[in-house]
Amino acid sequence: MSDRALRPAIVAAVEPGSIAAELGFEPGGALVAINGDRPRDLIDYRFLCTEEYLTLEVLGKDGQTYVLEIEKDIDEDLGLVFTTALFDGLMQCNNRCPFCFIDQQPPGKRESLYVKDDDYRLSFLYGSYITLTNLLSSEWQRIAQLRLSPLYVSVHATVPRIRQRLLKNPRAGEILQQIRWFQEQRLQLHAQVVVCPGIHDGECLEQTLRDLAQFYNPEEPTVLSVAVVPVGLTRFRPPEDELIPVSHP
Repeated sequence: MSDRALRPAIVAAVEPGSIAAELGFEPGGALVAINGDRPRDLIDYRFLCTEEYLTLEVLGKDGQTYVLEIEKDIDEDLGLVFTTALFDGLMQCNNRCPFCFIDQQPPGKRESLYVKDDDYRLSFLYGSYITLTNLLSSEWQRIAQLRLSPLYVSVHATVPRIRQRLLKNPRAGEILQQIRWFQEQRLQLHAQVVVCPGIHDGECLEQTLRDLAQFYNPEEPTVLSVAVVPVGLTRFRPPEDELIPVSHP
């Protein structure tokens, strides 16, 4: 169990004709626990709901707590849609990448555009890219236990000092050890490389691709794909970011 603050899962919608609709769930209510376990995210919720017999602790819109006991088919969904996939809050990025697209957003837009997420759960659920620099040992254990695969990883460079320079984080140099961990656990990932000219193009890029290729085995690959994309720069980029645009040949 994570030491992150657990909150009830707020219901955003209830699917018509579903078990939740029959039980009287309404938007604005909340799911607190399933069979005594408090789900920390949508992954926990889906896992806990696979049981045939469920005891639900529910917080109603009236502020009262209710306990509901139900019997259903194994793997049958309850029909609940939540306001967020993460009930215990978002794991945010602890890097300071000069090419971060969040820092290149124009001002005055909606607040969600400025949130720097680096959450492995969103990577598993929705395919967002993460750096693996903010994971505690308990999170690594959870990834292995729940078989959360594939994940999408922003590798950028496998040369430790170069990746540390790119992410402005001393832990960034551990990427090859982390990919070996995926290999040992028989888990998979998709890799991404954002090319910044003058920093990790040329020989560094070739080395990165060679390193990642070593984790591809047709019978049981660890690295499923590598996306190589040029750095994107906007006029809202931070000053003195060390970056130059990718030019045409």
